[in-house]
Amino acid sequence: MDFFKRILVATPANSIKPSVISQSNRIAKKQRSHVTFFSVTEEIPKDQLAWASKLPSQELMANLHEEQQVSLNKRVDKFQHDFTSIDTSNAVGLPFIEVTKKVQKDNYDLVILAAKANSHRRKRFFGSTAVHLMRKCPCPVLALGSNKSKSLKRIVAAIDAYAPTEEGHKLNESILRMASHVAEIENAELHVIHAWKLPDENYLKGWGATSEFERLELVMKKQQSIQKHIDEIIQKTAFNINPPIIKMLEGDAQEEIPLYAEENEIDLIVMGTVCRVGIPGNFIGNTAESILSEVSCSILALKPEGFVSPVA
Repeated sequence: MDFFKRILVATPANSIKPSVISQSNRIAKKQRSHVTFFSVTEEIPKDQLAWASKLPSQELMANLHEEQQVSLNKRVDKFQHDFTSIDTSNAVGLPFIEVTKKVQKDNYDLVILAAKANSHRRKRFFGSTAVHLMRKCPCPVLALGSNKSKSLKRIVAAIDAYAPTEEGHKLNESILRMASHVAEIENAELHVIHAWKLPDENYLKGWGATSEFERLELVMKKQQSIQKHIDEIIQKTAFNINPPIIKMLEGDAQEEIPLYAEENEIDLIVMGTVCRVGIPGNFIGNTAESILSEVSCSILALKPEGFVSPVA
C-alpha cells in the first residue's frame, strides 16, 4: 500500500539538511511519490522594515520572498535528478501555519522536516515549528532527529494497549500500520512497545494485595492481560516484514520509552501526539509532550481519525 503519494519537505531556503534529502528520497523512490521542497519566508514587522530600507514594506517583502525562492531552487537543482517527481515552493508567513495550509490545499500525505537538536546528549527540544505541526498539521509529521544521511535500522511503534476510547483503538492500529510500512521501506527491525505500571502500594492493599508475592501475582496477571490486548491489535495488522519484537515496559511511559529508545539505539518512534479529537489540535497529550523533550531519535507523529486542524 502506498501511504505517501505526495510529500512536503519543510526546509529553510538556504540550508537543506542532508538527512532530509536522503530520507525523502528513500521514501519517494519506494512509494513513487511527488516531493515538494517548501520554504517559508517569515514576515518581518513593518517597523523593522522601515529601518532596513526606504522601499515600501510590501515591495521589500516581495523582494525577499523572490530571493528565498531563487535560493531554494539553486539548492534543489543540485539533487533534483535523484527524484522522479519534484518541485519547489515558497510562502510568506509563520512556518507552521504556511506548511499546514499547503498540506490542506494540495493534499499532502506526509511532512518531513529536521528537528532542532539540543546540545545535551539526551535532551532534544523539538523546534517550535515541529511541535506546532505535530499538534496542528492534519497529515503525519516526520521530524528527523539526526543530520546524518543514514537509513533507519530500528523502529518503535509506541501504542497504548488500554486506550479508553474507540478513537484510541483506531489510532493504535494506525500507528502499527504506519510503523510496519516504514519498516518495510527501510528494511528495518520493528519493535512494538507499551508502557504500564500498577497503582501504588496503598491502592494495591485495597485490592487485598498485602505481600510481595501477591504483588508479583498481580504483575503477572497484568502482563498477561496487556499481552492479550497487544496480540489482538497486532492480529488486525498485516505485516509484510518479519514479526515485530514486542516489549512491555513497567513504569511511566514518559520515562520508559525514551530509556528504551536510548538503550536499544532506536532510530524512529512512531506515536500519536494529539490526545483526542473534538478539541481541534490545540493539545499534545502530556505523555507525548514529555517523550518529545527526552528522545534523541526521529519522531513520526500521527493524529487520531477525525482530527480537524485549527489552521484555516
